Formats: sequence, structure tokens, C-alpha cells
Amino acid sequence: MEARAGLSHDRGKLIAWILLIAATIAIGALPHLVDTSPPPSALAIAEARFIQEGEGPEQQVSLPHHWLPETLYELTTGSYRLSFHATDVPGESMFLFIPAVRHHVQAWVNGRRADTAPDTVWSTPTSGYAFLARIPDGAIHPGHNEILLRQTRKIGWLPGRLSQVSVGTAAVVMPAYQLSNFLIEEVRAMTFALHIALAIGIASIWTARRHDPVFGWLAAMSITSILVVVAQSPHATLGTLEQLQSISLMSAVGLMAIGMALAIAGRRRPRQLLPAVIAVPACLLALGLTGLVPFPMIGLLSACITLTAYVAAAGILAHQFAQDKNWDAAIMVGPCALTVWFGVHDVLVVTGRYDDPFLLASYARTLMLLAIMVILMGRLARSLNSLDHANDTLRQKLAARESELGLLHEKEKIHAGQMVREQERQRLMRDLHDGMSGHLVAIIALSERHPEGGQAIERAARAALDDLRLVVHSLDLGDGDLGVALAAFRERLEPQLRRLGIAFHWSTEKLPAVTGVTPQNALSVLRILQEAVTNAIRHGPARRLSIEGRTTEDGMATLSVSNDGGRPLQAGTGNGLRNMQRRARELGGRVAFTMGDDGARLLLVFPARLPE
Repeated sequence: MEARAGLSHDRGKLIAWILLIAATIAIGALPHLVDTSPPPSALAIAEARFIQEGEGPEQQVSLPHHWLPETLYELTTGSYRLSFHATDVPGESMFLFIPAVRHHVQAWVNGRRADTAPDTVWSTPTSGYAFLARIPDGAIHPGHNEILLRQTRKIGWLPGRLSQVSVGTAAVVMPAYQLSNFLIEEVRAMTFALHIALAIGIASIWTARRHDPVFGWLAAMSITSILVVVAQSPHATLGTLEQLQSISLMSAVGLMAIGMALAIAGRRRPRQLLPAVIAVPACLLALGLTGLVPFPMIGLLSACITLTAYVAAAGILAHQFAQDKNWDAAIMVGPCALTVWFGVHDVLVVTGRYDDPFLLASYARTLMLLAIMVILMGRLARSLNSLDHANDTLRQKLAARESELGLLHEKEKIHAGQMVREQERQRLMRDLHDGMSGHLVAIIALSERHPEGGQAIERAARAALDDLRLVVHSLDLGDGDLGVALAAFRERLEPQLRRLGIAFHWSTEKLPAVTGVTPQNALSVLRILQEAVTNAIRHGPARRLSIEGRTTEDGMATLSVSNDGGRPLQAGTGNGLRNMQRRARELGGRVAFTMGDDGARLLLVFPARLPE
């Protein structure tokens, strides 16, 4: 199984390499598939007489033709004389069309100047372009006609070149001219716009991700390339193109490509790389300005440095791709290799070693920009996928945690219910013990000591029943029901006091609205009142008894039980006092006993918001 997996992995790597190399070769071959032949149905001229300004007699040449002066950097003019025979002259406008030409061209037909198409910002005569000129009406006549083309080398040291010349109507030559114009000029404009947008985007990303050297090198390459494009434009006002070429910022871009390749491969850059990015163009500038090295040699030296750097970058990226299938490295291998390919092509064209109508280095920059954009989009997609995966993992963990919390909550609810039931059971046992047990003991004692004392036994049984009702009634109370509990307590108390001949006064209108009432704390209030009334009856003996409710200045609730009898309860004796004090503390309040000439008073103070 392992051997089969290893074989499959090797086969996958081989297929990936084949696809990468095939794509690179296919893109590199595209410029050579551009058709520069005359348009169909146009009158094609393939022979001319050529002469360089200031040299010998005219010589017969075949088109396409390229020429180079003896002195490489000599700015001179070459003239082409072409002849054609017209059998008839159409009634519409005629045009002179050259699919591929280099350097500035002027045209005359039978001695009359032809109107050339206006140059655009992206017209670069040195890199090759399609020439179109409108022949003046009436300039062509039936029979023999002659065309004069003057090709002037104004910039650089590129050879002059002229492809076959065509003469035809707008319907014949315009489609080919528009296609050439799109491929040569409009693509350059779109590339420059893409270049600026991508440079801004990469620089913005780099400012937020300073720790990622890939974006730093990409931002430096993009911005420096923009400066190179502006500097090489014939419309630049920064100085003569020769001086700008001497700076040769392209060497800096090539060295930056090495840094970019090392960053993508995850390797540390050499310490000398960053100083070299600044020092190499500065040295080239110094050599050019001092005149130690001619400008053409400065340009050639800069091109060699740039191409060597791109070879090194392509090697680093290819090695990284071969090691761990780093697809970012694979994506950048193609543009780096094509930059070398197109650069060597342009050097051979510039030095006259190879004849081709167009320079291709600018299109390598387009491929580089597209590759950078693909890498950025790939990294963005991977980041979004990673974020989605993290979100999915987080949602799953959150759902699992919520499920665990739900189970814990249910367990806690069950446990809390059990605790509440246990507490309520303990409370009921305590209350029944405090109330019912005493009454039952009294009933048993009465029955044992006084078998004939049916009346006393009846009173004790009634007291036990009233106490049981008190406990049971408290179970039905809720928040805000203290008034209801007090009313029920009064209803049970009044008949008992009436039978005993005790005058009774009740007033709870001034009691505040008490909230937080639970069965437990309501029963505690009633127990305290019941204990106070029982003591007043038992130890008084009282003839008048009063229960009043009021509100203190600080908003506390008070209930006072007053009687005209003696001491209601001897301090420090029995469990009654301790029970009342304990119950008052549970309410968050207190109890106090006072004695006066007119009798005794018990005062219960508790908050208007009872603790639940």
C-alpha cells in the first residue's frame, strides 16, 4: 500500500511538472503566433528600395526588413521607396497600413503627405506597433504609384524594422488595425491600470501584515515596476530616456524577484540582498552619468543582471515546488521563466541578433501581475476557508458545550428541586414540632391528669387544629400576599379572643406593601405574632390586646403586639424568645420587648422587601 501511494504521489508530481512546463511554453509561444501578414483583399507590397541617410545608393530589399546603423546609438533615418500599380481607384478613402513597424514613420504617396493616426499615451514606437495613415483623396491614380516611408530612430538603440505594406479601403484594413491596436496599445493600458490597482492592494495588505515578507516584496516589485513603466514612456518629463535607462530600475526589480521567491519558499533572505536592491541601480546610474560606461552598455548590463536574477528566482521557486508542491511557487515559476524568455528575446532583437517585430518584456510584466493576483486570491480563499473551518469547529464545540450546559442545567434543576423539597420538609417538620407537638403534649397531659377535663382537652385540640391550619395556609402564599396571610390570621384569632373575653384591636392599614413573600417567611411572621398572642393570654392575663402595623421613617415594616397584662415572656427562659429572635433574623429584621405601666409590648421590625 505504501509503495502504491508513493508511486501515485510521484505520478502526480510528474503530471504537475508537465502541465506547468507545457503552460509556460504555450504562453511563451503565443507572441510568435500573431499574424503580421497583410489583410486579405488588400494590395500588399513586399519589395522596396532602401537607403540610410548619408550613406550609399539605394538597395533593393524584401519586406519585412530590419536595419541597424554602424554606430549602435546613432540616431539616423532610413527611407523606403515602394511602388505599386493601381488598375482602378475606388471612390472611397484609401489607407496605408503596416502591421508591424518600429520607430517613428512618416509616409508620402505620390509626393503627398499621408495623415497618420494620432499617437496615444501608450504608443511606444520603440517596442513595435501597427502603423495606419490615411492617403489624401486623389493621391492615388490608375497606373504606377510610389510610396515614400521615412523611418527615424529618435530613441534608443533598437534596429529599425518594417513589415509588408498594405493599401486598401477602411473596410479592408481597419479590422486588422483595430485588432493590432487592441493587442499592442489597449492591453498595455489595461495592464497599467491593473498594475496600479494591484500595487495599491498589495501595499495595503502589507501595511496590515508586516510580518509576512511575501507581501513586502510583492509591494516593492509592483511599485518599482510602475516607476520603470513611467520612466520608459516617451512622454515622461523626468529627463531624456537615455538617462532614465542608465538608472535601470529593472535590475532592482529583478533582485526583488529573488527576495519574493525566497519569501514564498519560506527561506531567509541573504543579508546582502536588500542593500543590493539599492546599490546596484545606484552604481549603474553613477557609471552612466560619469561616462565610464556608454549608455548602451549600461542598458545591456542592467538587462543581464535582471535576467540572471529572474533565473535564480525561477530556480528557487521550481526547487520549492519540487520539494513540497508549493503551488504559490509553481504559479510564480511560469512568469519568472517567461520574463527570462522574453528578456533574452528582446536583448537579441535590440542587438540585431534576431529579427522580430515586437518587444515582449512588457507582456511578461502582465503575466507577472496576473500570477500575483492569482496568489493573492488563492491566499484569500485559503484564509476564508480556514476561517469557515474555524467557525464550523467553534459552532460544533459551542453546540456540544450548550448540550453539556443543558444537561448540567437539568441536573441542577433536579438537584435544586430536591433541595427545595428537603428544605420545605425540614421547615414543615420544624414548624409542626414548634406548634403541633406542644399542643399534642398538652392534650395528652390533660387526658392523663384530668380524665374528666373534656373542656380543656377540646381547647388544646382546637389550638392544635389552628396551628395546623396556619402551617397549611402558609403553603399557598406568594409574593405580595402578606396582607392575605395577616387577614387570615386575624380571622382565626378574633373568635378565640372573644371566647376568652379579651377585647381585640387590629390595624394594619399603615403597613407598607411587603414583597418577596414566600411561604417560609410568611409563616415566620405569623409564628412570631402567634407566639406573642399566646404568651399574652397565658402569662398576662390580658383583658385588652392590640395588633398594629406601621411604616418606619426608613421604610421598614413593623408589627406590634400590645396587651394590658403582665410580662409577656420572661427574658432568657423557654424556647419562645429564641425562636422569635431566630425567625426575625431569617426575615432580615429584629424583635424587641418593652414593659410599661399600661402593659407589655412586642415589636417586630422587618424590611419591606423580604429575602427570598
